[in-house]
Amino acid sequence: NANHIHFGIYRQTAMSASSSSHSSMEGIESPGARRAISLLFTIPDRFYDFCHLDQKTFFELADWIIEHVASQLSSNISIEESLFMFLDVVARGNSFTNVAYEWEHDVQLTQSIFLNVLNALTVLHESKEVNPDIEAEAPSFKQTLKARWKGARSLRPGRSRMDGLIKIGEDEMAQDGLEVSQEGLKHALEALNNFINEQQAEC
Repeated sequence: NANHIHFGIYRQTAMSASSSSHSSMEGIESPGARRAISLLFTIPDRFYDFCHLDQKTFFELADWIIEHVASQLSSNISIEESLFMFLDVVARGNSFTNVAYEWEHDVQLTQSIFLNVLNALTVLHESKEVNPDIEAEAPSFKQTLKARWKGARSLRPGRSRMDGLIKIGEDEMAQDGLEVSQEGLKHALEALNNFINEQQAEC
């Protein structure tokens, strides 16, 4: 899919590169793309602290999305940058206003990027069967909400409205939260959990 660009050569070297390899970013004009490249080249511990998953799993997920899901974005935002921004909300618990500022996009585009990744993970949820042996060994979804997906605390029981919608990525001052389906977000994060567990089982 032409709209799903990715960093190719940067990813080939990122697994063994240190955070000092910023010379590789010469010619990258977009601030968001430069930040994504910087994260790809950071040390594994810092990468995990940001994403709550390892680099190999991140790359495998990006490749799966590129292969199976058509991007709904009109802008040429790489899948890596999109995933980082999605994880900035659900893993790090940041608001859309803060994420937009850090990645130098406007809030509307930031929310569109989030929804694009959410759609991709929904496709992942619908298309992959869960290995029962891996599922039996994996942490429960409730445990991952506490340990991995701090930005999705609104998925806890009783947080949704009568229409089944919840707000995510909200800054109380900016009132910038995005309304999404509670069930849809849960399915997306379940798919992400299962993908992570499968990758860990293969190691």
